[in-house]
Amino acid sequence: MSYVVGTAGHVDHGKSALIKALTGIETAHLPQEKKRGMTIDLGFAFFKHNNGEAVGVIDVPGHERFIRNMVAGVWSLDMVLFVVAADEGWMPMSTDHLKVITAMGIDNVTLVITKSDLVDKDMLALVEEEALEQFLDIGGFIPDSLSVSAHQSLGIDALKHHICKKLDTLSRPVLDSSATALQDRQQNVSQQQAGRLYIDRVFTVNGVGTTVTGSLCGGEFHVGQKLVMQPSGTEVQVKSLQSYHQNIQTASPVSRVAIGLKGIKKKDVQRGFCLLESKEGAFVADELIVRLDALPERGKCRNNSEVEVAFGTFNTLATIFVFKGTNLARLRLKDPACCFWNQRLLLIQHGGSNIVNSGGILWTGAVSKPLRNKLYDLLMNLPENPEWRDYVTLNMALYGYAKKGGLADKEQYQICGEWLFTQECYQSSFEHIVATLEHEKIDLSVNELSGKVQMSVPVLSDLLKQLVVDGKLRQNDDLYSLGNGRNEAELSSIAKQILNKMVEAQKQGFEAEKEKLPGAQKELRNLVRLGFAVPLEGKIYFEKNLYDSLVTGIIQGRQIDDRFDIAEARECAGLSRKYMIPVLNRMESDGWIKRDNNVRQVLRLQ
Repeated sequence: MSYVVGTAGHVDHGKSALIKALTGIETAHLPQEKKRGMTIDLGFAFFKHNNGEAVGVIDVPGHERFIRNMVAGVWSLDMVLFVVAADEGWMPMSTDHLKVITAMGIDNVTLVITKSDLVDKDMLALVEEEALEQFLDIGGFIPDSLSVSAHQSLGIDALKHHICKKLDTLSRPVLDSSATALQDRQQNVSQQQAGRLYIDRVFTVNGVGTTVTGSLCGGEFHVGQKLVMQPSGTEVQVKSLQSYHQNIQTASPVSRVAIGLKGIKKKDVQRGFCLLESKEGAFVADELIVRLDALPERGKCRNNSEVEVAFGTFNTLATIFVFKGTNLARLRLKDPACCFWNQRLLLIQHGGSNIVNSGGILWTGAVSKPLRNKLYDLLMNLPENPEWRDYVTLNMALYGYAKKGGLADKEQYQICGEWLFTQECYQSSFEHIVATLEHEKIDLSVNELSGKVQMSVPVLSDLLKQLVVDGKLRQNDDLYSLGNGRNEAELSSIAKQILNKMVEAQKQGFEAEKEKLPGAQKELRNLVRLGFAVPLEGKIYFEKNLYDSLVTGIIQGRQIDDRFDIAEARECAGLSRKYMIPVLNRMESDGWIKRDNNVRQVLRLQ
């Protein structure tokens, strides 16, 4: 298990010196920083936990002009060391840094009084008392407190022991790093489970190429793994991994990682981009609805005014619109961003460093006018600390469908591929599709139907496939049409001959290559399109009713996630191995089961 802690506090209060005392590493890397003796960008170091694991340390700039770098530094932290110098006490930027920490939802904080050798005990106690009062007033809590002197090495060992003890209390999910587990996570990943890394540096390394650094959260990254870079949507591959100066094969959360990337040039990567296990792991949007932590002060956050938005390592300008009488606001970003459900963000004065407000992201993308009032009501009624299942329930209430991975109780819903539909939404969507096809009087593709029925392509695609399986629509290549495809009067004489042979063959299957009927291939495609035949591997065809009965026999009596082997399937279906494997593969492509080595796992029930 890895950890990342960071510093916060007023400029020149000894944050960098404290980190050097803890780690032995000088974090200043820019010439301007070394010349001015002040941290400008993020600095990085590490020390060993008592258990031998690396503890990453981020040195965050204290000057007000670099408040955006402050946000970039604290978004992923397990713990914050809040630094106050004993000879100066609490300062204006101390207040701003504490506001940022509170806005980012970090409560694992330790107050560290530095330069303790420069004052007497009475002054030290006075500085500590004032700082704790500020924490209670601004953050609503009182942190642990320690005093140190970096230059005299006083209290450093005690602080290091305290950090390790606090980090040991953190709970993290245990991740199965097997290839099968990784594939399962990528196929059904929620935003809490997704491995993600906001990029804070981009550079080129000889022999490696494009390299990025950041703090890895949520899941593991592996050498050779394919990742998605958002918001560009570019697919990249992990060429190499390094963490705390060690080459590694697997990087674990939360840790500082340098990643060599294949498939992308340095010029196409920016700070604020995010690397993800899967496209499903995040939102990409240029419009957000956020719940502000406080009602906007009079004269601030005027509608149609510009603010700067910062979250993760990303920041951009945005136009803000506050919904009258609420703490909801819409942000139209100048640049598209990769973000997450309920992610914390900071609003900064445009052209300055004053903190305007903070909040959490509750919605991304535009919403059609008829649904806007309903959406606002649903957002206002969300719990104070919403979880991912609240987002799923929100979508189900608004649209009538949601990703099936987010709800435990799925039996009351209609399963369509990766989505759950309420029965009402499933039926009304079907009726809308039918009305559209009747009006257009031609077969339509999923892209054409998407605009006409106002449903996104991924959702509509899975719905259409299920409607075909249910016999409510026909599919011919990429086009959908009306009808259940079960009218034999429409078949040609050759098609009827093939269908009769298919029925006669039963579980032996109809092998197209053994038949010499003229035009057989064309008629077979038509039989599949009309729902009479099911194609299997090896140019084998089963009559549709037979295939459906085989599926029923194999699935019946099992529950979702149950596993069975080929021998059990053969016993249920009465098929030889020659036909059993193609049938199971077809069931997998139809979404009934999935393969896990030599067994199959049930994904849905009839």
